[in-house]
Amino acid sequence: MRGDRMLEVLAVMLLGVATVGSAWCGYQASKWNGQESELARESSDLLVDSTRLFTLATQAVAYDASLVTQYAQAYQEENTILMEFYRASLMRPAFLPVIDAWEAEVRAGRAPANLLSDEAYLDAQYADFQATQAEAQAASAAGQEAGDNADAYVLTTLMFAVALFFAGVTSSFRFRSVRIVLLIGAVLAIALAAARLVDVPIA
Repeated sequence: MRGDRMLEVLAVMLLGVATVGSAWCGYQASKWNGQESELARESSDLLVDSTRLFTLATQAVAYDASLVTQYAQAYQEENTILMEFYRASLMRPAFLPVIDAWEAEVRAGRAPANLLSDEAYLDAQYADFQATQAEAQAASAAGQEAGDNADAYVLTTLMFAVALFFAGVTSSFRFRSVRIVLLIGAVLAIALAAARLVDVPIA
């Protein structure tokens, strides 16, 4: 009958749409899973590097603090030869401006700030660590987002699978009303899947 023939054509069309949609969503889920793994690996590597940078910065601060103590003693004793030796041979070049500022404070009759309370100094020492840690956190957040996108595509694949089932079993029923209900279910499943795809980014 003409009506039955139209239902069969509609079922075939829905099967085609659902098949293509399932394949596309499966492909996208795989791509996003790959990105999630890559970003997780990048985040892990950055965290390891940030730990190394934190250790180096802490060692530099400890070294500088030790030298400041010795330099202050030489300054108090007015041992210019020893002071010059510290500056020329032991102090890091990047630390010399801090020492210059320290001496300027002492000459001005003010008590210089404790090295470990100097926010500008500490920020400079830990800048690389903080930047690397921020990169690691950003990579971790991006990886989480990629995982969420992969999950969204997997769920959408399930919706297309439901549409495939409804459209595929219509030929098993003789009653037209049942077939119509099944096709409506397939259409609704495809519509829901399509609506979800609008909000999910493409890898």
